[in-house]
Formats: sequence, structure tokens, C-alpha cells
Amino acid sequence: MERSEDKPFKVIVVGGGIAGLLMSHALGQAGIDHVIYEKRESILNPEGASFGIWPHAARIVDQLGLWPKVQEMSIPMKMLENRAPDGSLLHRTNLFEKMTSRHGYDFLVLERQQFMKMLYENLPDKNRVVVGKSISDYINRPDSVRVVLDDGSYDDGDILVGCDGVNSKVREIMWGHANTTTGRAVTAIEKRSLRTEYCCLLGVAPLMPGMELGNMTVTSHRGFSLMIMTQSSQTFFFVNIKLTKPLAWPNQGRYTVEQTEKEAARFATLPVAECILFGELWKRRLRGHLYPLEECVFNLWHFERTVLVGDCVHKMTPVLALGGSCTLESVAVLVNEIKNGVSTHPRSKPNASEIDNIFHRYQTAREARVRMIYQLTYENIRSQARDGIMRTLYAPFAALWIDDAAVADRFSALVRVAPKFDFLPKSQRPSGSIGFDDDTARAELPPGNMLKKPSRDQHWSENLNSLFPHCHYLMSLLLVLWGLCPKEWR
Repeated sequence: MERSEDKPFKVIVVGGGIAGLLMSHALGQAGIDHVIYEKRESILNPEGASFGIWPHAARIVDQLGLWPKVQEMSIPMKMLENRAPDGSLLHRTNLFEKMTSRHGYDFLVLERQQFMKMLYENLPDKNRVVVGKSISDYINRPDSVRVVLDDGSYDDGDILVGCDGVNSKVREIMWGHANTTTGRAVTAIEKRSLRTEYCCLLGVAPLMPGMELGNMTVTSHRGFSLMIMTQSSQTFFFVNIKLTKPLAWPNQGRYTVEQTEKEAARFATLPVAECILFGELWKRRLRGHLYPLEECVFNLWHFERTVLVGDCVHKMTPVLALGGSCTLESVAVLVNEIKNGVSTHPRSKPNASEIDNIFHRYQTAREARVRMIYQLTYENIRSQARDGIMRTLYAPFAALWIDDAAVADRFSALVRVAPKFDFLPKSQRPSGSIGFDDDTARAELPPGNMLKKPSRDQHWSENLNSLFPHCHYLMSLLLVLWGLCPKEWR
């Protein structure tokens, strides 16, 4: 019988979605043996609407040699619009064009299943993807991990990577192993931290007459918001709806066709653009679904020889299109660490302790940034839906305070420090006026030199934003007094 140490280092990935397919591309280029198990009978599925790729995620895709393929399927996003409930324009900015000029890559949006199809069709070895098999358990051994599949078969590897989404089976099994081994590694509080406070009516429709190409439009209402993004022949739509009662794991909510149609009817007469009603998009939709929007960043990312990547460990709402980019970052960092760990053992394999260190470095490198991005998406969906008294009061005036340069600077600060694959060559594409902090050509520049001097408007915007929290108690008092007034005074 062949010993584990006599075999090449092997990664078993569970989940053949975007995270799993990206893992296959990256591990292949790192020269690491691997296999992907997907429970569905096909990699392609009609769920979801769009997938947004910000410049820092585009750089990762480009390192894998796939960016030209993505560019063939999408046109660059240009403008961002904010509209009032009646459809009137509040604010319009060329944020996405600013990001392109600063970082060299366009912000692209494409159909989610098109992106998955491209990832799959460009795999060097499709035989590494096994469909129609799901994990039922795994067994940790001193020198390996045995993954038990639902048909009773098994596969042995050195590490197990869970890429199986928000309802992760790998995470559930890992929790059980961790609690059995340590007693209380995963508390009930940790499990219930996966919460659902919003659902999303999302889908794809044809491009409607009168709609501008490359536009993202956000319309804010009390309790929900509408967002559309346009491409050359498609319109992606999202209605983010505040639930009357939040849900916590394991009760995440599932919706029937009848519930979906009922929700769509609520918004049929609402404008999503200057001359388009939501009902027109829904009537002509190619696909449309109602999904729960789970939110969470878990504390336990790995245990023994198992590690989690993507939505199964950090799940965000789709409002800023940052969740997918965040998954790409996590794939890059994890594969960097695996590659480094394997390379330091040319005649052997990393042992259990060294594998734990690999996973620890991955979580340490990612967690703070993931939580920061999570907080941005958490606040953004609630601001768009005017969730709570303070956001309701703030929303009508927010557009008056927005400074385009300040917003672009905030996004650039997030983009420029993003990770990449350390073992793959950097793209030779123009890096833009700011580029990325790990670009050696710009490493000598202090951070302050990369951004232009703030304008007077930007200072005014920042001062208002810093002053706003201090007004909380005054505004609350005024609201209380307003509530005590007789109705005829209001």
C-alpha cells in the first residue's frame, strides 16, 4: 500500500462554483495536484444574475490568463446614478471610469453563469472536476484527510478546501469535528451569527429601449432599494427587500414561485430609470428569482486539515459587487500560502502542524480586510433601503454631500492594497495613475503621493461625515419631540 508521504501533495476541493473553479485554475498553475467535487450534475446552473469584477479582482483574473476572455463578454461600466423614489435623478458620477484611469482595469459586470462557463471551459484539465458527487463526511488522519462521498466512495488528500457556498456542508462537518475534538470551538452564538435581514428579487432581462449602456442605477425607498446594471444586450436587476422578521441559521428562508411573483407585483409600478418601470423588466425577464441575503463573517475559518473559502466563511450582500471580488482575493491568498508551504518541502510534505500554520497565515492575512469590506456592504444595503431613523433622515441629503473625488479615493484605497498571486507574473497592462501598492515600480512612493490633494468640496464632505455621528442624540431628541406633537401639527 502506497504511503501518503510517497504521493504528491493533493488538495480536495468541495464545490464547483466560482470559488472552486478559480481554485482549480490557481492550483493548476501552482503545479499542485487537486480534484473538485460538485454535487450538481452540471457545473452550469441558472441561479444568480451578475458577477461584478473590480480592478483588483481583474488583476487576479488577468494573472490566470483569463481577463481577455472576460473582456469579450462585457462592456466597461461607466456611470453610477442615484435616484429618488419617483425616479428623478439625485446624483450621477463617472466613478467606474475614474477607477479605470487610476488602476488600469475596467469595472466589468457579466452574467454569472457566463463567467462560470468561461472558467470551466478554459480549465487545462476538466477531468479534475467531478460532478454529481457530494461530501457526506471526512476523516482526519495524522498524515491525510479522507473525504467520504455520498455514494460511499472516498478520496484521500492532504487538505480539504470548502468552496461550497453559504449553506456549506464542509463547514457543518468541520463544526462537528471541532466541537467533538475541543469541546466548544464553535458556539451557538457563532452558528447563529449567519443572519438574514434582507431578501433579493434578482434576475436578467433584455436591454430596454432608452437605457444607457454601462450604467448602474440605484433607487432608494423606505424598506427596500432597486438596482439595475446595463450591458450591451442585458439588464441585471436587484430589489433588496428588508424582512419584517430577521432569520438566523439554520432558518435562512426559501421562497416559492408564488412568493416571488407576489413580491414582484409589489414593485411593478416603480421606476428603475428615467423611463422604465420595474414591471416592464419583470415582464420581459429571461430569469428571475427571490433569494435570502445571508450576512456573516465567521470566526473559525479552518480546523485541522480543513479550510473554508468564499461565501461559506464570509458572506456579503450584492450591493457593492464586492463579495465576488472578495472571494477571488481569498483564493489568491490561500493558494499563495499552500504553494509556499509545499515548496519548502521538496522531498516531503508539510505536516499537520505546518498545515495549520498555512491556514492560520491565510486567515490572518484576510480576516481584517474581509471584515472591513463586509461592514461596507452591511451599511450600504441598509443606507439604500433607508433602514432605521438615522439612515432615513440622512438619505435625502446624502447626494448633496457626495464628492466624486472623495468617493473614488475611498474605493482606490480599498483596491490598491488588494492581494494577488505571488507566484504568477504580474500583468504588463498599464497600471493607471495609482496602480497597486505591491507594484515594485511604485513601491518607493509614499501613500500620500498616490492620491491627489483633497479639494475643498472633499474636505467639506469629510467634515460632514465626521460631524454626522455627533448629531445623533440631537436628532433623536428632535424626533421624539416630533412624535409627541399632535397629528395636526405634523
